[in-house]
Amino acid sequence: MLKTKPILLVLLFFTFTLNGAPEFDLYFINKTMRVDYFHTGTAATEHFSLDRIYQEGEWPGNRINLIDTLDLGKYILRVYDLRTNVLIYSRGYSTIFDEWQTTHEAKQGTFQTFHETVRFPFPKNRVKIALAVRDRHNHFVEKYTKTIDPASRFVNLEQKKYPFKTQKFIDNGKPENKVDIVILGDGYKKNEIEKFHKDVKRYTNILFVTQPFKDRKSDFNIWLVDVESQDSGIDEPRENKWRHTALGASYNSFDSPRYVLTLANKELRDIAALVPYDQIYILINSPRYGGGGIFNLYSISFTGSEPRLPEWWSEYVFVHEFGHAFGGLADEYYTSNVSYDEFYPAGVEPWEPNITRLADKDKPKWSLLITPGTPVPTPWPKAKYDSLGVNLRQHKRDTPEYIRIEKQMKEILNNSANKYGVGCYEGAGYASTDIYRPSLDCRMFSKSLVEFCPVCQKAINKVITLYTR
Repeated sequence: MLKTKPILLVLLFFTFTLNGAPEFDLYFINKTMRVDYFHTGTAATEHFSLDRIYQEGEWPGNRINLIDTLDLGKYILRVYDLRTNVLIYSRGYSTIFDEWQTTHEAKQGTFQTFHETVRFPFPKNRVKIALAVRDRHNHFVEKYTKTIDPASRFVNLEQKKYPFKTQKFIDNGKPENKVDIVILGDGYKKNEIEKFHKDVKRYTNILFVTQPFKDRKSDFNIWLVDVESQDSGIDEPRENKWRHTALGASYNSFDSPRYVLTLANKELRDIAALVPYDQIYILINSPRYGGGGIFNLYSISFTGSEPRLPEWWSEYVFVHEFGHAFGGLADEYYTSNVSYDEFYPAGVEPWEPNITRLADKDKPKWSLLITPGTPVPTPWPKAKYDSLGVNLRQHKRDTPEYIRIEKQMKEILNNSANKYGVGCYEGAGYASTDIYRPSLDCRMFSKSLVEFCPVCQKAINKVITLYTR
């Protein structure tokens, strides 16, 4: 036995590439394994139960960066080779469930169940998957494990077909070396698909004139699926308007009027799998303000504009929501009404790269980007801004008074923006105090076409590199 150990060590050494990552061809084939499961619980409990396992088309992801090094997301998927217990794939992600846990209903003990999906390269041999969630100290704690045999009869090999046309709208190369975004429409009838194509062109143009996407445009592919719905528009529960759509998107998620989500995860994943994808973007055929974005789940944005509202609002939302879903960025604003009781608990450092509790004032999370000489915390005209924010919430979005107050708030940011660069500005993550953002203004803070701040741009660039290098 002693004579075989050096040979085993040599074999294990050659199962990894020079950068320490597992060798793709040793562990995987060029297919995608999709694991669907149910996620159930309250604010204090959560349970996982397997739904189905599928084999889907080619693996679209990078074949070198198989291990997630970004430390983003509330959850992380880990895949281990069962024979050696070697970690061969991991990815961080967030869920609708973890948002549900912060609502008043969940904290009152109401149970809710959501259908969720994790995807990874299709393994050659038996693997163990583990789903882990962050604790209050940001350590990942395993909550669910499952052994999977890729040769099992319980792996669904069905090739689902839909009558929807697909196309590669922007082609910059092979999926394995690019960020592949699939854009789906919801609430577009068959005779509105041309509008869907125009919407795609408009909003992708906006994305790629925004930094850092502008400089990294060649790292992206855009795929389209012409999803046809029976009705035009999506559900608006507060208006008692209900539409039959292919993806089931709806306003009023978690009883927040402008928050748009879909809970039809299985249908969404089936349709998205018609093309290779890393990210899902859903355009809703509605001019009403709204959207949503959850890290490594999907982005959603409305299209067009309501009467009396600026046309560029939807352009802002399109890019802002992609900042959430792709970059893992937090909302930096705090004056808007949300459905969460306490999204970021006191004493817990947010995992998102662009907000902080500032527990260590001598070394903030983004200390390397802070302009020399900038005081921490960084002063700004917060009291005046907050008083306007209180007044703003008394008016509807489409009223002249709302627009006037919002303009005054923007002027405060514009007039103060050059005093300091990157610092630590109090007010972020839906909280007026004790949470800080890196810049006075940013695409994640104000409703405007302002660029992402340097901290957000750095975070986005890291994600792009994970997919492409």
